[in-house]
Amino acid sequence: MDQALSQRRRSGGYQPPPEMPMDLGISDHAKIICCGVTVLVACVAFLVTSLGAVPPLHLGIKYSTFTKAADMNQIYGPGLYMTGPFNNFILFPSDVRNIEFSNIDRIETAGLRYAPLHTRTKEGLGLHLQVSLQYRLIPQNISSLYSEFNQNYEQVFVSSVRDVLIKAASEYEATQLWEERDIFSQKMQQMVDHELRKTYAECWGLQLMVIDLPDGFEQSIVQTQVQKQMMFIREQQQVSTKIRAETSVIKAEYDRKVKVLMADGHANYTVVTKEAQANAERRKIQMESEALAIVKKSLHLSPEGLVRYQQYGALDDLNQASLMYGFGPDQALLKPS
Repeated sequence: MDQALSQRRRSGGYQPPPEMPMDLGISDHAKIICCGVTVLVACVAFLVTSLGAVPPLHLGIKYSTFTKAADMNQIYGPGLYMTGPFNNFILFPSDVRNIEFSNIDRIETAGLRYAPLHTRTKEGLGLHLQVSLQYRLIPQNISSLYSEFNQNYEQVFVSSVRDVLIKAASEYEATQLWEERDIFSQKMQQMVDHELRKTYAECWGLQLMVIDLPDGFEQSIVQTQVQKQMMFIREQQQVSTKIRAETSVIKAEYDRKVKVLMADGHANYTVVTKEAQANAERRKIQMESEALAIVKKSLHLSPEGLVRYQQYGALDDLNQASLMYGFGPDQALLKPS
């Protein structure tokens, strides 16, 4: 049987049973490994190209580089997202940004910076304003902002803000800019905020740094303000003098009331103490009368004897008193013990 199988193998007519595994060569293993690595690299590349990130302090709109279209239906906050291939994010700042119109020397300036604003006051005087303002994009309106201005919105903001600030300054007289500086600054912020909201942003703050008027007019304003301050100081001095005088009157009135109250107190004290002393003296006399009545009754004394008893009793109350009796041969001196 073994010989027959050997002849069949040599002749090529022998085929192994289908259930028997066939040995693979080294080249076949390398092909399988290369295919696996290729698939893995493709998957990793797909994942990498499908991931998109929105950094902190930013908002994003998904944009397809294949169709050249943006998805306006969703605004993405900071984070990592699965966007799919050929997609990335168009970024917009979510923090407060600065726009400044000034020539103040600084080491570093955050945001956009432009030359000071040149305009005229209501009466026609030349005016140079240096202003700094902060704006913030309204998150829920990012899609509308991108649809209208793409990513060139800051230039639109600067143009609108410059026109509004110049218009606001031209509505005030030069003296009002000095005397109503806070009101002027608040009005400018309100006007800028109203204008920026038309372009899907809001004015977060505005600082009026410098109001530069012609030198001659500024000197006259300074002199006027100094005179007003002097007048105000004089008025306050008069008010303080009046207050001191009124305080003196009030103090004198209270001193008078204090004296009246003290006098009434002393008078009441005197009345009360004297009444107490009188009552005590009356009670004393009453008790002495009762005691004398008991003595008179017990000793059967006559009125004259009772008077003499009282006299001797009074002598006994005196510490240095002495009594002489028996004027004659039987004279003697009786001293209290």
